[in-house]
Amino acid sequence: MKTVAFIDCFVDSPVIHSVNCYSQHTTINCTYHMPSRYGLDSLKMLDKSDSYIILGSGSNVSDKLKWHQDLLDFIIPKIESNIPTLGICFGHQLIADYYGSKIDYINSDKAIITDPRQIIFSQNELGFNHGQRLNLSFAHGQVIKSLSSDFYSFASSKISNNEAIKHNKYNFWGIQAHPEASELFFKTETNIVDDELTKKLMKDGFSFLDSFLSLL
Repeated sequence: MKTVAFIDCFVDSPVIHSVNCYSQHTTINCTYHMPSRYGLDSLKMLDKSDSYIILGSGSNVSDKLKWHQDLLDFIIPKIESNIPTLGICFGHQLIADYYGSKIDYINSDKAIITDPRQIIFSQNELGFNHGQRLNLSFAHGQVIKSLSSDFYSFASSKISNNEAIKHNKYNFWGIQAHPEASELFFKTETNIVDDELTKKLMKDGFSFLDSFLSLL
């Protein structure tokens, strides 16, 4: 059975509920790891993982915490071995920053944006077509302001030109949104309580994860 390792980078509020929710949706074996609290031992002890998904965080890339570097030391060799890897929110920014992209706050007040928004695909990627739109959940204060030449962007929005990116050489994709968001994530991280909106955001979010994991 194919395996995906979810790497939870949240510091104070673990999102294992999102991983559990998605694991019930997929036939792929999901494992859960939290290096921000417990280090990298559980990842290093895996016999193998066919893919990695690096989740969001209560910290920012600009904080340059020790566990950020420890995670990079672990995951960059995996990415450069062409193991399919997806960065979500913080994970998206962490890898972009490592390869020379510029990460900064969306607004000067450093406010966290939690409103859902629509992203538009600018080219065919991961089974999605040019012009296709997804409605997704967000919870972030920083974005990729300037993308390095190691990547190309394949989706944008009114807030960011770099909503979704792909490394030119390696099997790394990044997305600013939270496609993994569960019902509890919406209630605790974004204050979304509309059931119909929640269902729509989860459907579009899970479709993105499904498309990534279809590569396995």
